[in-house]
Amino acid sequence: MALFAGVLGGVFGIGGGMLISPLLLQVGIAPEVTAATCSFMVFFSSTMSALQYLLLGMDHIGTTLIFSFICFVGSLIGLMVVQRAIKEFGRASLIVFSVSTVMALSTVLVTGFAAVDVWNDYVLGEYMGFKSPC
Repeated sequence: MALFAGVLGGVFGIGGGMLISPLLLQVGIAPEVTAATCSFMVFFSSTMSALQYLLLGMDHIGTTLIFSFICFVGSLIGLMVVQRAIKEFGRASLIVFSVSTVMALSTVLVTGFAAVDVWNDYVLGEYMGFKSPC
């Protein structure tokens, strides 16, 4: 199961959170362990992508560092908020709720933006990436 999820994550470019989280929760792994595992996988995947861009001669290193810092601070704030909420309410299920909310929002937003992009390309008569196989 983990191999299958890893292969799908690699093929589709998903860092692990969208595939591995539900699988680990379904198998009965604690939400805290699931969140930590998926966070590490996403961090590792993102770091390798950034390293690849750096090796290929990425031009916007300053912008990258700014966004990296903002993401790091946002992660710390999110971690503190979730830890405080778990202590206050005594329910680790808040992690499961958070993961499911992010997955649902991501699904809706990615689908919506993709549909708008396809529609705009169609209206403008632009090439949408489909070619004859011959």
